[in-house]
Amino acid sequence: MCDANTLPAGSAVAAAPAVDTSINRYNILNLTFYILNSAATYSTTFGWIPGLEDNGTLSDRYITIVTPFGTSFLIWSVIFMWQLFWAVWQFLPSQRNSEGVIKAWYYYPIFTLFQAGWTFSFANEVMWLSLIFMYGILITLVSATMSLQTYKKTWKGYLLWQGPFSIQTGWIMCASVLNTNVLPVFYEATALTRMIVASISLGVLIITAFTWLSSYPVDLAIPLVIFWALGGVYAELNSPLPAIPELFSERQINGIQNAVLAGMVLVGTATAAKVVYVLMKQRPEALKAQEAASAEEKKDAPSKGSESEQTPDGNDSAEESV
Repeated sequence: MCDANTLPAGSAVAAAPAVDTSINRYNILNLTFYILNSAATYSTTFGWIPGLEDNGTLSDRYITIVTPFGTSFLIWSVIFMWQLFWAVWQFLPSQRNSEGVIKAWYYYPIFTLFQAGWTFSFANEVMWLSLIFMYGILITLVSATMSLQTYKKTWKGYLLWQGPFSIQTGWIMCASVLNTNVLPVFYEATALTRMIVASISLGVLIITAFTWLSSYPVDLAIPLVIFWALGGVYAELNSPLPAIPELFSERQINGIQNAVLAGMVLVGTATAAKVVYVLMKQRPEALKAQEAASAEEKKDAPSKGSESEQTPDGNDSAEESV
């Protein structure tokens, strides 16, 4: 991504819109809520609040048949570090009012409020309330990702702006499945009920991955994160905690594990096929359409005369180009 270049006075293209480098409310709110979100999350994750158990202890207490292997949760380190870079990067003069910031809108502060609600309701073992907050997080992140998907950007623009949201959106989709399965565990539902909830939620998660792959431009981060989470569930079922074999039969455990494996194969194959389809068909067609549109604009340019030299009113954001 590059800053706007300073052009010589009198240049034919000197009418390019100026870049607004002022700090706006989005910049301040994003960094502020990142700090608050990190403080709230770490305080409960590591048991820093007196009287509240850490998340690891609670997760083991409410273990489900679709809980991923512990290592899978290391993705949170990637999410928080990536979002930290994003929160700082948006303060660069050329990025403060860029389209990436504007498209992100107030989604990050809203998400943080839901995240705080989930963090403390889960820590206090109010599971029905934690599930409501979890779906609030999911809806907010999906909205943010879809908003950021609507503007033209390079790979660099994607990694800087949409990537931090997409990775977390994919993981929260998986976390919502897990939180949904925690509820019957909390209320001590029968093994059959838990199996039904697990089967339905896994099916919804796999369908979600396919739904995301159906779009163009496609956001591959979300199906890849879902694949990662399914791999964690499969690994955990190879050697589950004692609570699982105590409640479920070996046949039931193997059934869920095979379903998870099938889901991994489907999502992995579909993702690979989508990459090939994009490179071989969708992207070339999109480039041809773009070239045709550019050619049409050039034909119309002479008739516009001095209009092409007019400077648009208002503040324009920095171009996100490599």
